Formats: sequence, C-alpha cells, structure tokens
Amino acid sequence: MPKLNTTNKITRVLIDGIMNRQVIKIRYEKTPKVFKRPPPAGHVEQGETVTRNIEPYEIKHEGDKEFLWGYDPKAKHIKKFNIEGVKSARLLSKVFKPNEAWIQG
Repeated sequence: MPKLNTTNKITRVLIDGIMNRQVIKIRYEKTPKVFKRPPPAGHVEQGETVTRNIEPYEIKHEGDKEFLWGYDPKAKHIKKFNIEGVKSARLLSKVFKPNEAWIQG
C-alpha cells in the first residue's frame, strides 16, 4: 500500500476537511476517457478541469493510487476523485453532517 504524502498542502486540506466535516472546494483535472461505444469506437474525450464543492468522507488506496470519496451536493451522489487529479483544494466555512448510510463501520 502506498504511503499518503501528508506534507502536501492539498492532501492536508483534504484530511482537514474529513476530520472537521468541512466542505472543500477542489479544482480537479479529469483523466481522458476512451469510449468503446457508441460509434466512433476509440473516440477520446479529453480531460477537462472542473470545480466541485465536496463533502469529503474518506481517502482510500486502490492499488498504487489514492482516491478521495465524497458527496457532491450539486450532482447529488457520492463521487470518487483520484488525488493526483486534484490541482487545488481549500476549506470552506460550511460544515456538513455526514449521512450515516454512507459511513462504513
């Protein structure tokens, strides 16, 4: 399992948001996607940079990568973000109450 770099400013903001239940604003660069269907097969959608306000829940390791899992109030569902794609993060003053159904025991 890789070791999360907790000295990185972005990672510290993500961890602080999780620990203090504060909404975070992230600027995230999506990875390009290659589509198999619909035609034309092999179409590549370029990665774009998006801004999201997220209620951060946890950071999980999957293979050699770390992912931030959080609730996106705008999309109204849980999303997973590769931490390598987070280009900036800042804590907002808004505090959230976690949905108990989303917290793993």
